[in-house]
Amino acid sequence: MKNLQLNPELTIQEIAIPHTNLTAYVIDDFLLNTESVMHFAKNIAYYNPMHTDNSYYPGVRDNMPEPYIRLLQAFFQEEIISNRLKNKHGSAIVHKSLLSLVSCPPSQLLSEQKMPHVDSCKNNEYAFVHYLSGKELGGTSLYRYIPKNIIELNEKDEAVLDDMLMAITSKSKEHSGYITQSTSLFEQVLTIEAKFNRLVIYQGNLLHSANLTSKDSYSGGTSNGRLSIASFASVIDK
Repeated sequence: MKNLQLNPELTIQEIAIPHTNLTAYVIDDFLLNTESVMHFAKNIAYYNPMHTDNSYYPGVRDNMPEPYIRLLQAFFQEEIISNRLKNKHGSAIVHKSLLSLVSCPPSQLLSEQKMPHVDSCKNNEYAFVHYLSGKELGGTSLYRYIPKNIIELNEKDEAVLDDMLMAITSKSKEHSGYITQSTSLFEQVLTIEAKFNRLVIYQGNLLHSANLTSKDSYSGGTSNGRLSIASFASVIDK
């Protein structure tokens, strides 16, 4: 992967997450040149079938090359942890980075894919979404689970996930496809729009979901579908 560099003129915006003391970070114009990333996405990546990565991601994925992971980890360490997190002396480890292409139509979703999710129940785990498509294909929303009044799940809250699954099953008409707005069970508390070459970072234990409002969002095509890079990192005390 050649010519992979941070854009020296990238911007970092901090967004307060409602009903929490947490912050989401929105980095615009993340890479100086996206050519090598897009070449990988459209010409080289081997997209593995849905669920191959043991997740409920509603599409196909492939691992990102190491140069991208190293660049992302260095950026997270130097610009976010060292300058913006409370744990300024923590050490970043990006343990997974997946090129992701939504391909599952709403009619084929499992119940688990019709509700917001968390990537971890630990508050030292972070999720990254690097958008490789525009606003029209959908950004990311954070949610509050209304019955339990919860946005951030910790290890003691793992049983809430089972409660959520049972709840949406009992309200199947209201949760028949991708969740894209507030329902009687989930309040959409923050939406971050997609933008090409925008990176978003937030704690992975926040309830979140992709905002897939267009049929093109799940077309599964590399030329017109919703492409993004989903990455996951831990912050370990030094």
